[in-house]
Amino acid sequence: MYPKLFKKQSLFLLLLLLGVTTLGFADDPFKMGLVTPEDLKMTTYAPDTSAAAVVLYDMGESSFMFTSGVQLQFKRIMRIKILKKSGLNEADIVIPFYKKGDGNKEEVLNVKGFTYNWENGAMVKMKLEEKAIFEEKQDANWHLKKLTMPGVKVGSVIELTYTIKSDFLQFLREWEFQRPIPVKWSEYRVGMVPFYEYKQVLHGFHPFHIKDAKVERKTAALVQNRQAHIVNVEERGTISMQVVQYRWVMKDVPAMAEEPYLPNMRDYMAKLEFELSKVQYPDEQPIYTSGDWESFTKELLKDESFGKQLDNTTFLAKTAHELVAGKDDTLSKVKAVVTHLKEHMRWDGKHRIYAENLRKSYDRRTGSSSEVNLLLTAMLREAGIRAMPMLVSTRQHGKPLTSSPMISKFDYVISYVSVGGINYLLDATEASLPFGMLPFRCLNDQGWVVQQPAGKWVPLMGLEKNLQVVSGQLKIKATGEVSGTLSESYQGVPAVSARSAVKEKGEETYLKEFANAGTDWIRAAVKLSNLDNLQKPFGKEYELNRAGEDQPVDLLYVSPMLTHAQDENPFKLATRQYPIDFAAPVDETYFFTYQLPEGYVPETLPAPAILTLPRNAAKFTYVVQAQNGQLQITSKLNINKTFFTPEEYGNLREFFSRIVAKHAEKVVLKKKS
Repeated sequence: MYPKLFKKQSLFLLLLLLGVTTLGFADDPFKMGLVTPEDLKMTTYAPDTSAAAVVLYDMGESSFMFTSGVQLQFKRIMRIKILKKSGLNEADIVIPFYKKGDGNKEEVLNVKGFTYNWENGAMVKMKLEEKAIFEEKQDANWHLKKLTMPGVKVGSVIELTYTIKSDFLQFLREWEFQRPIPVKWSEYRVGMVPFYEYKQVLHGFHPFHIKDAKVERKTAALVQNRQAHIVNVEERGTISMQVVQYRWVMKDVPAMAEEPYLPNMRDYMAKLEFELSKVQYPDEQPIYTSGDWESFTKELLKDESFGKQLDNTTFLAKTAHELVAGKDDTLSKVKAVVTHLKEHMRWDGKHRIYAENLRKSYDRRTGSSSEVNLLLTAMLREAGIRAMPMLVSTRQHGKPLTSSPMISKFDYVISYVSVGGINYLLDATEASLPFGMLPFRCLNDQGWVVQQPAGKWVPLMGLEKNLQVVSGQLKIKATGEVSGTLSESYQGVPAVSARSAVKEKGEETYLKEFANAGTDWIRAAVKLSNLDNLQKPFGKEYELNRAGEDQPVDLLYVSPMLTHAQDENPFKLATRQYPIDFAAPVDETYFFTYQLPEGYVPETLPAPAILTLPRNAAKFTYVVQAQNGQLQITSKLNINKTFFTPEEYGNLREFFSRIVAKHAEKVVLKKKS
């Protein structure tokens, strides 16, 4: 996002590389072929015997090249041991790289790989062929180098090395020390030259095994172009500089285990990120780049694949005018445009920031999140409504970085409109979304509204309430048979999830699967309501039945929550290092009324319970009472705070543990003598 910044260096210097590297160590850390028989004979990884694979060695190095202007060079080598069949996917490698329309680009070079196997008492090596390496265009700017290592099986060790040359000095490569599989050794080296200053941001909890910085003086040739009248004079000389050689090492890094209510583990894994904060060339004033949201916004609005896409959208004008014709209030106009885009466009499932051609996307009626929602923004503007594109980092992409502008920290676009002082966050990718509600994947802290002069952060919260209400009228027979009618009502996120499940499976398949409630319970006569009426609660009504004994029994044991009990605590670990993110508030209410069989009275009833977390972060109420031959059960769960810190985990875990215990308690009915 800083193209002008880096064009400037070519006006006053061109450095030719003379040994300015980040190595300076006796051994070559990028040497291939250092796989041992012990590596190949390994069948389990002792520190984590459940591991499907383990990274034996992962080494990266970033350095500055001065052979043609100034470039970044990133080299990497990694060796991975495959231990189980489920680890075979580690052989599928994807290397992302970036290209801009202005000629600046990244290149993936020198891709080399081998697969090692132990066969008949000897090591066998298989080479990665060049024809097995493919390139795929992900969007207007991002490309992927894809490959699958050859001959990989359980027991293999794969080894891969590659180099990336980059024109984007603002994107000094980050480094992930931690992965979903354990890592024995992970090392990153960077040789920092004095012209560029980067902030270092460390994430995660694993300590460094080595953290080192050495200053080395390097000398390089200097070629400087100077204009003398009408003649361009090339002056040659040398420049001496101090290069700081950084080295970071972590060893025996545990696998990043998946935990519930954590949308993106990468937010908390051990990794090192860099942010360009200052550029200062010899004899020049420093240029500070960090935190400049105004420049970030201006450049994005001028980008051919983003802001410029909204400059020529007259092809939408006729349709937009027809949609809002006869509508007096702005909100009705907005709703009409959103409805049209949902019906007209089909989202291809891709999360994107940039778009190639909005007209082509509109004509073919399909596109990525950027194309669908930039079209929405454009059509709202053509309808006379002030709409802005809004950058979002989806839950799977990670938390947005609010401290500094980095385009890589976003992966999605929505549309932002303010009507009557109310902010509406709009997404046209899903037909099942009620107006003004965001998909669950977008409920991730804040989004950046791209508008002059510098944009703004807006919380990613929809207007819809999140409610789940289940009620039932049931009858218990003396044989223990339970039968009755249940009604379920959903609003907000639960409604979107339910509607999406119906749409995905098809109504007929969904109803068949729903009717199969398990071995004990049978659902029948299932009816859905408001499947397509998005502004009303989505509903289900059905008959529920559980068979009893052949003859009446003296004691009846009733599970009062039927099929809706919280029968498992989602928080199983004793301690947790990571926060808990529910994304949206939870409001669940269950109300069941049972008609007791003639001649039976309650012998045992669960005691009432009221559980509350500090500052009303969550509350659970459970009441079971019997009167006038009826049994009434009320269970209500409210989670009002959506984000809990690791320090709050213990209380939250105990809270759910008590809910599980309470829902498991049975009502005992006894036949009167």
